[in-house]
Amino acid sequence: MKPITKYFLTIAAITVSIATFAQDKYFVQFTNKTGTPYSTDNPSAFLSERSVNRRTKQGIAITETDLPVNPGYIQQIEATGAIVDFPLKWFNGAVITTTNVNQLTAIQNLSFISNTTEIYKSSGKSIKQKFDIDNNAGNKKNRLITNDLNYGNSSTQIKMLNGHLLHNSGLLGDGVRIALLDAGFLDVNTIAAFDSLRINNRILGVKDFVNPKSNIYKKHHHGTMVLSTMGGYSQGHLIGTAPHAEYWLIRTENANVEQLYEEYCWAAGAEFADSVGADIINSSLGYTTFDIESQNHTYNDLDGAATPITQAANTAASKGMLVVVSAGNEGSNAWHYISAPADSPNVLTVGAVNSSKQRAYFSSFGPTSDGRIKPDVCALGENAVIANTDGIYPANGTSFSGPIIAGMAACLWQSDPTLSCNELIQLIKSNASQANSPNNSTGYGIPDFAAAINIYPPPEKNSQMQICPNPFSQSINITLPIVPDHPIECRVYTMSGAEIYHRTELSTHSTFELQLPLQLASGIYIIKVQTGANTYYAKGIKLQP
Repeated sequence: MKPITKYFLTIAAITVSIATFAQDKYFVQFTNKTGTPYSTDNPSAFLSERSVNRRTKQGIAITETDLPVNPGYIQQIEATGAIVDFPLKWFNGAVITTTNVNQLTAIQNLSFISNTTEIYKSSGKSIKQKFDIDNNAGNKKNRLITNDLNYGNSSTQIKMLNGHLLHNSGLLGDGVRIALLDAGFLDVNTIAAFDSLRINNRILGVKDFVNPKSNIYKKHHHGTMVLSTMGGYSQGHLIGTAPHAEYWLIRTENANVEQLYEEYCWAAGAEFADSVGADIINSSLGYTTFDIESQNHTYNDLDGAATPITQAANTAASKGMLVVVSAGNEGSNAWHYISAPADSPNVLTVGAVNSSKQRAYFSSFGPTSDGRIKPDVCALGENAVIANTDGIYPANGTSFSGPIIAGMAACLWQSDPTLSCNELIQLIKSNASQANSPNNSTGYGIPDFAAAINIYPPPEKNSQMQICPNPFSQSINITLPIVPDHPIECRVYTMSGAEIYHRTELSTHSTFELQLPLQLASGIYIIKVQTGANTYYAKGIKLQP
């Protein structure tokens, strides 16, 4: 089979030159965390309050994997002359850079070192590197001005998921924190489509694990395009799936090389995302083969546990974060499989469809080597609308279907913050178009996020109480499955359980009208109707009048 070459999970090929590096890098594994000054009893010393609260809300214990590595071990490594790029607490080790063999030998002789693995070789550089990036799916100079004052041509990718119904209800990702692990975010600090994020301080910060001294806004544009599908906001041109979410921009991918080192950078980025309280990680990156052949993964390695990046993704998910991963763009090749970490059983792997809701020709598929269905779900990835330094235009790739889903997941989580990460994943999959017959081409299908929060009653619930219209502005028509023979008690609650409206009806008809206060804020509400021994519930969305 043809192996997967390095790719950002978008389509086409651009040739770049590879810089020369003079040092080799290793992952050094520690034997223990004995002697660390940190304790699970005092998590505030190494985790943000938000990170701790995420665990508490989902019933996740703080364990030894959360503890930073022993700083004394780091000091002893540095005493050999080697450079510690970054520690990795989840792996209990560190990534180091050596300049001579004597440093490596000295480190291997330290009593707390159990193993060393070469993950970057300076002499193993490619002459040319191909990137799967298609910026030519449409006319870049066409700014996509339409009569649609809201989404413009990005309407398809939103409405395919019924995301506009969530947006109309005020669910725009407020309060949800998303970490993007990518190759760079070229000109995000100046592109107009990100003005809303900048003005409202929704870009919380940046972090670079490839080169901590770099300017992340001068690196690759792949992360820029990815971010635009979630956080972009340009009326009539492009509105992302979560324009009100908060974002951390984290560089873990070196766009010029492909070596195993980058998987460890990804692990560091995921650890950092956890520590700053991210709720969602989006990663439009995938790995199977490298510039150094001995580093390559095989199909057998795609078992959900073998590769370093998949191990890190599994750990990230165990900390209560939703990890959304693009499936890959090898679907039309002899090697058509997903890559790592898309093989993880704990992440939400996203494939791509076209505007006809058919699998995009390039979208990678499964199964994993241990026989599990992948991808999990799909979204628009062929002619998805993105923003870049060249403007707003369509482009191809699962790099875009992934974050489109991640943004909608943020809106869904906003609607019910009590959901656990696993519950969120199941809610998305169970409300997808192929939930009853998933396959390895498009997974569980295209999610219906309106159904996931019951904005409108699914067909199987037609025997229950109906409310119409939904969303509503003020007046609601309620239809009960029975003709009431007792007074009707109507109560309306916020999603947090606070009662904000109470009224008694004396109707003798199964259908009656409920007038809610006009000043009621937009959002999602629980409507409870009780008559005699019968109690009914429905979820409704209040729009701005």
